[in-house]
Parts: sequence; C-alpha cells; structure tokens
Amino acid sequence: MAINNVLINPNMSLLSTMRTQLEDMQRQLGTGQKADTYGTLGAGRTQSITFRSKISEINGYLQNTDVLNMRISLLDKAMGRLEDIPSDAAASIDPNTYNIDSSGTTTGQKGAKIALNEVIGLLNSEADGRYLMSGKTTDTKPVVSMDEMLYGSGSKYGLKKVINERYTADLGTNKLGRLDVGTATGAVANDTVTITRQGTPPSAEFGYKIASASASTSDTTHVSVTPTTGVDSAGKTVNTAYGIQFGANLQAGDSVSLELENPDGTKSTVKLTGTLTSPPGKGEFTIAQTGSPATVDIAATAANFKTRIEDSLKTETKTTFQAASMMRASETFFDTTSGGKPQRVDADPTDNNLLATATGLRDGDDTDTVEWYAGYNEAIDPNDSATSPRNDVVARVDSNITVGYGVRANEGAYADMVRSLAVMTVAEFDPKAGTLGDTNATTDAERQKNLEIEKSRHTALASRVDGVLAFASGNQKPTDIHTEIAVSGNVAKSAADRQTTSKSTLQVMLDGVEGINKEELTAQILTLQTRMEASYTTSMILNNLNLLNYMK
Repeated sequence: MAINNVLINPNMSLLSTMRTQLEDMQRQLGTGQKADTYGTLGAGRTQSITFRSKISEINGYLQNTDVLNMRISLLDKAMGRLEDIPSDAAASIDPNTYNIDSSGTTTGQKGAKIALNEVIGLLNSEADGRYLMSGKTTDTKPVVSMDEMLYGSGSKYGLKKVINERYTADLGTNKLGRLDVGTATGAVANDTVTITRQGTPPSAEFGYKIASASASTSDTTHVSVTPTTGVDSAGKTVNTAYGIQFGANLQAGDSVSLELENPDGTKSTVKLTGTLTSPPGKGEFTIAQTGSPATVDIAATAANFKTRIEDSLKTETKTTFQAASMMRASETFFDTTSGGKPQRVDADPTDNNLLATATGLRDGDDTDTVEWYAGYNEAIDPNDSATSPRNDVVARVDSNITVGYGVRANEGAYADMVRSLAVMTVAEFDPKAGTLGDTNATTDAERQKNLEIEKSRHTALASRVDGVLAFASGNQKPTDIHTEIAVSGNVAKSAADRQTTSKSTLQVMLDGVEGINKEELTAQILTLQTRMEASYTTSMILNNLNLLNYMK
C-alpha cells in the first residue's frame, strides 16, 4: 500500500515552496532589494520607475554643475589675477620716473611687456580642452601671440605699424598736427596770424581740433582773437580757424592761449606771453619795437608770434600730441567688441603724402591687419540679454535654470588692459637724447631740449596708460566681468545644493519602495528556517513510516 506517496508529496511541495521563499529572502538580504525585476516588484513598480527617472535627471544636472564649477573655478583664478595686474603694472609705469637703458627701453616699458605677456596667457586660459574666454568658439584660441599682435605677421600690420601710420596722418603735411600757421592782411598789413585746420573740409578724425582761443585782454588795441566756423569731414560745425590780430598798444604781459583737442580727445593748452626781451624765454614771444620813442612793430611782432607758435606746436606734436595719437591708434586697433574690426588709416600706408591728407579710417582686413582677438565676436545688443557674452556658453543646472558663464577676451575691460600695456610696450624713446651721442643735436642746449622732449612724451604716454588702467567710472572693469561669473557660480551652487537635497529625499522614497527592512527580513528568515526544520523532521518521520511500524 503506497501510504508514503500520499503523505509525502504534499509535504515535499510545501518544502519546495519554503525553500524558494528562503532563497528569495536571502537574495533580498544580500542585495538589499525587494525584487530583481520591475515585474516582481508588484504595485510599487510605477513609483520605482518615477523615482529612478527623477534621480537620473538630478544626476545629470549635478554632473553639469561639477563641470561648470571646475571651469568657473579656473575662470575665477584667472580673473582674480586679471584684476590685480592693472595696479601692479601702473606701479611700474611711473609717469614721473624716466629710466632708460641702452636699448631704448624704459623701466615702465619692461613692466608693461611682462604684464602684457601674462594678460595674454590668462585670456587664453583652457579647461578640459576648451578655451574659457573665446565665447561660443571654445575650440579657438582667443588671443594671438604678443609678437604677432605688436609687430604683425607677414603682410599683416601689427599695432606698431598702425601707430606709425596714424601718427603720420595726425601730423599732416606740415607736421604741426594738421594746423596751418600764417599771417593775413587786416586793419594793418601783416598784423594777423591765422591758425587754420588743414583740409577742405578739415578731417574730423586726424590732427588737432581747435577747441578755443583767447587773449588775456579784451582791449582789441592790444590783441584780439576772431574765430571762423566751418564744417568738418563728419559734417559737424566746428571752429576751423582763429585769427590773432595784434594792435599798436600791445604790451609785455599780454598773452594768447590756444586750447587744442588731441587725437584721443584730451586737451592741451599752448600759451604765449608777450615780452620785450629778445630772444624770448620759454612760453614767450618778442614784441618787436621800432622808432624813438619806441612803438610796436606790428608786422614784425606777428612774425615773431608765428615763429614761436610753430616752435611750440612742433614740441607739442613730439610729446603730448604723439602720446595722444598713439593712444587713439591703439583704441581703434583693439576696440573690436561686438563684431568690430581693427581700424587703420584709409590711405596707402606706403605713401606718407597720402597718409598726411587722409580723412578717415577703414576696417583692416584679413590680408593686411592682424586681428588680435580670434574668438566668437557677434554683435552685442545691450537691450537683448541673449546677445550678452555670458550667454555664449550656458549650462542647465535645474529643470528651469540655465547658467551663463561665457567670456570674450575682447570685452571692453580686457581690451583696455591689453591696449594700454601694448602701446606702452611698443613706444620708442631715444636713449642718446641729452648725451654727446645725440645725433639730432650739436649744442648742450639742443641736447637738453631733446632729453626734455623724450621725458615729456614718456610722461604724457605713461599718464594716459595709467589712466586707462584705472578704469574710469562708466567704463567696464575687470571686476564687473568677474562679478557676473561669480554670480553664475553661486546660482549653480545653490541649484546643486537643492538638487542634492532632492536626490536624498527621492532616494529615501525609492528605498522605501524597493528596499528591505533587514531586521524584519532576518526575523522572517529565522521563522521560515524553523518551519522548514520542523517540516524536514516531519517529512523524515513520515518517510520512515510503514504498516509494521504503524501497528507497533
């Protein structure tokens, strides 16, 4: 009689089920997961998929933030140094100190060159194969080498040549800053010296502009000044000439002042005071006299004034005027923000006569002028934030938040820094001025005058460079750019903190759906093991049961 089969099979089936349950519980205990597939997770599968999707999305944002933080950290270091360089460079470019070595390089120029080289290196900063200050074109090195920038490459003009051609254009045909000085017939023959801007109409871009002229006395029998207005090449009404008329009552102490606007917009004053001494001192002209008792020789006095005003203008054009011309040339060369091109004189650069009569500027092209900035350079609209350089490079750090951290190396603050250091670097000073080796002088007085001219030009240029490096109110400063990048970094950090908190919360919720309670599961395993042991014992007893044992 098959009693065993009847009793054992159901029990064995139960043992098999419990064994399967035990194996699953041991898997759960080992993996910490309730199920190894979404199908076996039951009703919690939808929540599991939702939580995992959210966590995956957050991980993507956090990865973006990690990369962004690394790049912003490098930008922060570079920009911090770019904020310090202007003050460091200005300290070495002292307008009041003129120390020059045998090669013609001043102490200030050495400091400017070192600073310029460092600035270029910082503007070319890289991170993970990307240039950080090249706008959208992160694979393009934004700034050319210092040598190419200053001295050109092949047929392309660099800053130095652009400065030289600009100075030729500013000087004009008679090298007086595009001013003509001469006498004209008035109430008394040859009593008037007329100072006129060259050209018909005069250039609005090059040379001096006569801001004003005045006499120290309102008595026209001493000296009078009469303006003439006209239209310049830009169509603007300006004073194109001043007639300075000398009278019979002119006396020592009477003076004439000219206020001239330099090419860079700064003002210079040329003042001459009448004296009876001959030769006159600095800033003076001799009042010629004739007869007994002595009377003013008006024609001779006008001629003396003409000679002295020409001498004064020649000195000015070698000092303050030249420094101003250099600064204006550097401004038009480096101001390429918002899609601009480096500009230069619109004339054949090999013909000084054409340069001296040019009336405007032109954009340099790819074949004849170095473009110092090679990065992304589309137009910037102040009223459209989408065109801001910050939005050249963006990263999404949250579902509703994007952070812009783009930078262009030719933004105003950096362009001003580069141009001021560059113009100081390429300036030329004569180391032999004031020495016996001065080939432009034959007397001690001439040598001393040449030395004073070099010092004055150095002072004028260094003062202007220091002024640019001080970043006047209203101009963009390196700190402005740095602050905007820092704000982007803070926004990203705040978003990352929120994302991290959200991820932790979601992970707890996901663990509640997918995870296990180890203590509870361990107790269940022990209970199941106890039941299985009892079942195995029962099964063993039943397995040994037969009719003979049963009857016993």
